[in-house]
Amino acid sequence: MFFCFLMLDAYYQILKKLIGIQSISTDTEHANDNGKIAIYLNNLLQDSGFVSDIVYDYGNPIVLGKFSVDKSLPTMLLYGHYDVQSADFSQWRKHHPFALHVAKDKIYGRGVADNKGQFLIHLLTIFDLIQAKKLGYNVIVLLEGNEETWSQYIEQFLVDYRQDLLSDFCLISDSYILWRTPCIDAGYRWWIDVKLKITTATTDLHSWLYGGVVPNAIHEMNKILAKLYDGNNKITIPYFYYDVDDIPFDILVKNKKMKTDPQKLMTDFWIKAIFHDKDIDMLTQIGLKPTIQITWISGGHTGDGYKNAIPNVAHAHINFRIVKHQTPKKALGAFDQWLQTTLPEYLDYELEVGGSYEPVKIDTNNFYIKKAEAVLERIYDQPVFYKYSGGGLPMVDILDRVLSAKPVLIPLVNEDCNAHGVNENFDVDLIEKWFQFSREFLSRN
Repeated sequence: MFFCFLMLDAYYQILKKLIGIQSISTDTEHANDNGKIAIYLNNLLQDSGFVSDIVYDYGNPIVLGKFSVDKSLPTMLLYGHYDVQSADFSQWRKHHPFALHVAKDKIYGRGVADNKGQFLIHLLTIFDLIQAKKLGYNVIVLLEGNEETWSQYIEQFLVDYRQDLLSDFCLISDSYILWRTPCIDAGYRWWIDVKLKITTATTDLHSWLYGGVVPNAIHEMNKILAKLYDGNNKITIPYFYYDVDDIPFDILVKNKKMKTDPQKLMTDFWIKAIFHDKDIDMLTQIGLKPTIQITWISGGHTGDGYKNAIPNVAHAHINFRIVKHQTPKKALGAFDQWLQTTLPEYLDYELEVGGSYEPVKIDTNNFYIKKAEAVLERIYDQPVFYKYSGGGLPMVDILDRVLSAKPVLIPLVNEDCNAHGVNENFDVDLIEKWFQFSREFLSRN
């Protein structure tokens, strides 16, 4: 208990400083803040015995530190990101978003959940184990500042610094647990963003002169998008499901045991329907089934008043969420072929791909994941749930491809942490449990 109080006190003091630095990667006006927090973290590592430096030229500064215990021990790579999303100050009425607020049962502030508050638990545990000479691994620490902008520079960094990053496994805590149940993330759907543009004429045409006899781009776009799904909420694109893995029976059983509450979801957000296949639960649908979502439609006059012109162009943003072993290339190829056979000849179309990442499934049978599972079961006194999520971290796929480091994904924060939202929070009782986990997992046997 004495250890816990000491660690919590240090945790709050350092987290207060981290939260106070507005390291917003989506806003170039905060470039100085990203430099400032990198310097702070680098000094923190050096003060604890790490050989550490700041690496530039890969977007926001990357903090890279190393601590060697014994060459005979395995090496762990600890990954985290110090950048955060922006915050609307007017909506944070009870607490300032960039000032840590410690309440009886929760702490609040931008970044307490995503991701400063999570990686700091492991970092402080490592510092304490170094002092106690009980650290069970050689440690590499990698803290980046562009995760919220999809880590667009990290792959090149890993390629260039590969020899400095070689490790047996990578510990990442950047997700949430479910219903107070300890979780290990086992896989992610991933995304493809696409812009679809259709054109019906060289210009808008007056609805008085031509209404009812010429095609309307907005009407045509709606007809196209409406054909993506059938009456059973299944995607109609031929071969779209061709590479989707069968869901193992044991995963279906475990997911159903989690007793998801669709009714609560409907109540919380005033949703009147939940769509999922009749033979699977909501968790399985979100984590292990692909989806296509229309996220934006535009066309015609968007200003004040009425133009009464038939639009010649319409746009749609389409978000694909694909699963292993689907690939962006095959999914987009199937979609493009479907468009060619579905669109009438009087329409022209263009597709623009905005970005994509490969879906991930983790091999959960590796030694380090099984060790984490055993520690979690001792601390929580209940079985561990392997969670498949609707989206995830770009770093996980990149790690596997570039470094071949086994990912160990241990989410720490409460499900209602409201990351990216108002009053982002972290439950205090969970913080105490995770210090206990981190110490047991990282200590020398």
